[in-house]
Amino acid sequence: MIFTRKIILVTAAATALVGAMAITPTRALDKKGIQRVTQASVQLGPVAIIKSKTGKSELKYIGWGSGTLLPGGFILTNNHVADVSSMIEETKGNKNVQILEGKLVVMFTKRTDAPPVATYIAEVILTNADLDLAVLRIAYDLSGQEVDPNSLDLPYIELGDSDAIELGDKINIFGYPGIGGDTITFTSGNVSGFSSEGKIARGWIKTDATIAGGNSGGTGVNDDGALIGVPTRGGSGNTEEVVDCRPVSDTNADGKIDKNDACVPIGGFINSLRPINLAKPLITEAKLQADTNSTDGDTVDRGDAAASEGVLLEGTIVDASTGKPISGAYFFILKEGIRWADSQGTEDELYDQAITDRNGRFTTTIPMRRGSVYSVGYTAKNYEPVTEDDVEISTDTADLIEVTLKMQRK
Repeated sequence: MIFTRKIILVTAAATALVGAMAITPTRALDKKGIQRVTQASVQLGPVAIIKSKTGKSELKYIGWGSGTLLPGGFILTNNHVADVSSMIEETKGNKNVQILEGKLVVMFTKRTDAPPVATYIAEVILTNADLDLAVLRIAYDLSGQEVDPNSLDLPYIELGDSDAIELGDKINIFGYPGIGGDTITFTSGNVSGFSSEGKIARGWIKTDATIAGGNSGGTGVNDDGALIGVPTRGGSGNTEEVVDCRPVSDTNADGKIDKNDACVPIGGFINSLRPINLAKPLITEAKLQADTNSTDGDTVDRGDAAASEGVLLEGTIVDASTGKPISGAYFFILKEGIRWADSQGTEDELYDQAITDRNGRFTTTIPMRRGSVYSVGYTAKNYEPVTEDDVEISTDTADLIEVTLKMQRK
């Protein structure tokens, strides 16, 4: 592995990602626990500007997937839920319909026997198509006014440890299936197995719980109310499209619902969840990116913050032959004293990890101590993994190192 080093200055907003309604662990997901998870499980969907025959424009919302509220107004969901490009393509010939790109409506359940209520608009912060995961953040109210998600007193769900679950453990699923009614749905079952993906041993959590298609991107919690997985259609093991697509809303404002309206994926069934531990690097990176792009003007030099603690890495992972960035690649740092030959591949051996965005960029979040030696590595689907031991962080190493890492295809 070759590090291409240069000293750079990076700024990021330092905000406290806290809220007033965290779901605290309980011994079992009792009635009160179910209610609290329900409050933090949201329905998501495209935002459309519809022009009526009289020329008046109004916002319309289509719920077609689910998501989970995290601290700071962030929302974890599937990439295919956040991706509205298909609807944009289907409606581009209709001058009366404009689908907003990169924005989704956020609908909250006020009553479990009533449809969720559109409340905010969220922006897509970061996506990973390979994992089919995305992180959004609440940014506007329905009038289009910017809101501070940290001041909204929103409910949220704490992240659990998906590596700690085993066969037979209880798993509880919350979401908006789209078939069988418009209200939130709660089902439960057991962890029935695991599936690997590439070199990731626990790439999927299999369950016998009933999970309908619209639950994609939703909430899978353990009996302590901690998020351990995201229901994701790709884990069904079926190479065919597993979610039905039907016109269920008048997206072209012609007064009727028919084949001319945009198709909304609502049907089918899912039997797998993405483990939350695979989503954690994406969540961390999304928080950093959201803070860097904040519009309040009060940014903090992350290099200065790192100086008192150690050294951070930031860089790009690219294809060695083409130079093109590789999205969804993982960068790992093992704890001091652990070499790759001795690694068992367990979560507790990791010091830090990061995942690349669509531009192949990644950023570590835990500073490495000066005067220490680490083992590092990186891997991506269809590429040869790269590992290196004895990477020394000297006493005069810059606060932030920019690295360019290359990978060869298998």
